[in-house]
Amino acid sequence: MASSAEHLGKAALRCEERQGVLLDATVKAYLAAPLAAAVIDLSAGGAMLAADTGDLHKGDEIVLDAAGKQIVATVAWSNESFFGLAFHRRLDDREMSWLKRVGRA
Repeated sequence: MASSAEHLGKAALRCEERQGVLLDATVKAYLAAPLAAAVIDLSAGGAMLAADTGDLHKGDEIVLDAAGKQIVATVAWSNESFFGLAFHRRLDDREMSWLKRVGRA
């Protein structure tokens, strides 16, 4: 099992620019109760969230609700405390600006 530090290291190696944010969110998976989470890292193509991930597994399709924005994504990886999402559609510049503005660093 990978630690959060290993995931943070992998995130730093990605080509896509990632922004550190702190944004309250809800994750909704099919036939599962909504999960409260915090977006802690965001890019146009995905995000890393902190939450108790017991019911989430790699490959699960979810809807991320953050700051009133609903984003369809697939769980790319997870451990007990963190999980990564790959968005089904890249966020545009306006969406990224909004989420960074309402998120707190």
